[in-house]
Amino acid sequence: MKNKFTGKTPRFVYALCAAAPVILLSAAFFAPFFAPHNPLAVSLENTLAPPCAEYPLGTDELGRCILSRLMTGSRTTLGAAFIIEIIILVCGIFTGMFAGFAGGIFDAVFISIIDILLAFPSVIFALVLSGILGAGLHNVMIAMICVYWVEHARIARSACRALREKEFVLAARAIGCSNSRIIFKHILPEIIPGMLVFSTLHITHIIIALSSLSFLGLGVRPPAPEWGAMLSAQRNYLRENPAAALAVLACLALSAACFQFAGEKLRDVQNPRNDRRIIRIK
Repeated sequence: MKNKFTGKTPRFVYALCAAAPVILLSAAFFAPFFAPHNPLAVSLENTLAPPCAEYPLGTDELGRCILSRLMTGSRTTLGAAFIIEIIILVCGIFTGMFAGFAGGIFDAVFISIIDILLAFPSVIFALVLSGILGAGLHNVMIAMICVYWVEHARIARSACRALREKEFVLAARAIGCSNSRIIFKHILPEIIPGMLVFSTLHITHIIIALSSLSFLGLGVRPPAPEWGAMLSAQRNYLRENPAAALAVLACLALSAACFQFAGEKLRDVQNPRNDRRIIRIK
C-alpha cells in the first residue's frame, strides 16, 4: 500500500509489518493457554464430528478438537522454525564472515564446500539426513540446521569480501586495529542489517520445509500436534471434514505470507529505492 502522490509506503505499514512476526510468534506461544479443549484428549464418540459450536473446526479420527490441536501445534511449528532460523543465522554469519575476511586457501576451501552443499536441493538433503538420524522433531531440526546454514554463510562471505577493502576497514588496519576488532567492530555491524532481512524472508522456507518433513512422517511423533503431521493425518478424511485440512493450509499460508511481507518491507527500509515508483502524468 503506497501513497499515490509520493509512491512511498506509509510508516504505519512498516510498523505493522515489523510487529506482525512478533505478534504471530507471541500468539503461537500463548495459544495452548487459550485452546478450548485438551489437544491430546481422545473422545471416540465424537470422531470426525463436523464443525459445530463446541468444535469450531470439527474433530479428527480420534475425536480430538482440531482447533485446539491447530493452536497448540502453532507453538511447535513456528517455535521450531524460529529456533532453526536463529541458529543458522548465527552460524552462517560467523563462518561466512571469517572465511571472507581470511581469504586465501581457507576461503577457497570454504566456498568449495558451500558450492557442493548448495548443489543438492535443500529439502531433499534435509530429508536424507532426517532419515539417517531417525524420526523426531529434534533430529529434523538438526538436519535442517546442517543443510540451511550454507545459504546464510554464502551471503555473509560475499558481504565481508565487499567490505574488507572499504576505506574504513583500511583505515582501521592503518591505525593498528587487530583483525578481531575489525571484524566485530567494523564489519559485523555492517553485515547484520542485511542478514536480518534475508533471515526474515528465509524463515518462510523453514516453515514450509519443516511442515513438509513432518508431513512425510519424520517430524513430531504422534500424538503431539504439529501442522505438517496434522495435514498428513487429515488427508485421508477430506470428505468427512475438509475444514481441518483447509485450516492447516490457511495457517501455513498466513504464517509464510506474514514473514514474507515483513521481510520485503524491511528490505525497502534498507534500500529506499525499492520503495518508489514512477509517477506518470496522463
